[in-house]
Amino acid sequence: MRIIFILSFFLACLSLSAQDLSGHWEGYITQDGKTDTFLYQVDLQAGTKSYPGTSFSQTKDGANSASFQLTAYLDGQQLILQELNQIDPPKPKWCLKYATLTLEQFPFHDRLRGRWKADGCTPGDMMLERRKIPLDEEKEEVIPPTINGKWTGTLSQSDRDYGFYFEADLHEGRLGQSYIVSEDNGGSAFHKLEWRYDSIFQLLSFKELEVASKTDPRWQWCIKSGTLSFRREASRLVLEGDWNGFIEGYDLDTGPCANGSVYLEKPILTRRIVQKQSMLQQPYEAESKRTIKVERVLEVQSSSIKIKVWDNGTVDGDVATLFLNGERILNEFRVDKRKFGIPVKLNQNDNFLVLHAESLGDISPNTVAISVDDGVKEQIIILSSNLNESGAVMIRKFRVNN
Repeated sequence: MRIIFILSFFLACLSLSAQDLSGHWEGYITQDGKTDTFLYQVDLQAGTKSYPGTSFSQTKDGANSASFQLTAYLDGQQLILQELNQIDPPKPKWCLKYATLTLEQFPFHDRLRGRWKADGCTPGDMMLERRKIPLDEEKEEVIPPTINGKWTGTLSQSDRDYGFYFEADLHEGRLGQSYIVSEDNGGSAFHKLEWRYDSIFQLLSFKELEVASKTDPRWQWCIKSGTLSFRREASRLVLEGDWNGFIEGYDLDTGPCANGSVYLEKPILTRRIVQKQSMLQQPYEAESKRTIKVERVLEVQSSSIKIKVWDNGTVDGDVATLFLNGERILNEFRVDKRKFGIPVKLNQNDNFLVLHAESLGDISPNTVAISVDDGVKEQIIILSSNLNESGAVMIRKFRVNN
């Protein structure tokens, strides 16, 4: 038994020692108590236990950056990284960081995660990732989309001049639930539903069964049903069609609702996008203690866009902050009927816009209308956030795949 234990320990150490950690790593660093996140890249040359190399650090807006000479070496189960000197620019001087990182391995990438510190600087967290397969191959590796899962979008009604935020979560076994948020009276509600998908005609039929829960016990919601057409676009799956229904407690004859239409979508993601999304989400979620849900995907024709935000329903005192790729572009803004425009420059192909609710106003959750205008067309969506979860949209620069 002792021989087996010693052999197992030896093989574990040998496995880590044999691990080739050379190559290009990229991720982020944060500082305790500060909201700023710095992009961070490390290039390590081949070695056995010691890896010479360079690092590069940049602010989110790209305005300031610095490069460093470093060395890294394996110490048991951890990689120790030490920046030796600043290569460029000569001034001002940046922190020379010392980090202790633990290796985590995944099917498509490796991750180094841990703490860093430096003399005279506030310490923080560091996370780096390295792809295991070439970027060109990874672009093609689409995560197989399914009808099951959460769909997000809007619902309209013919007797109202505003749209509802609407979700449909389609479970296995043709059951599920819907979630609706009113920007007028009523608050929000969950409905139990059943659904069926016809793969030949690409139609999804749904029928709400009952109200499962609601924020305003006095409000009577519509029990909805409809048939939605399914289509696949370059970056999203779409369900779209008409609905009709009746007021809770009645039926179609005694209490019909004004009918309307439904638009729902689900992003089509690749492994690379999920990996990048995770890298951007982690510092936000660690700082805010909130999770991010990417609800929609928008494609734009230009890197220069204008983002507009406003309240499309009842002005109830919602206060919101917007983050684009981790950078705050709108701070604690009280949303009203006026469209507030923010010109931004997209520096990446895949960009993440996060709605952070500072206050839920009088009607929970915080829902705001957001448009993205690239000079060719203006695309309008509704995002929903609360104090535990932040809605997000992925903005992709249009590109032709060769």
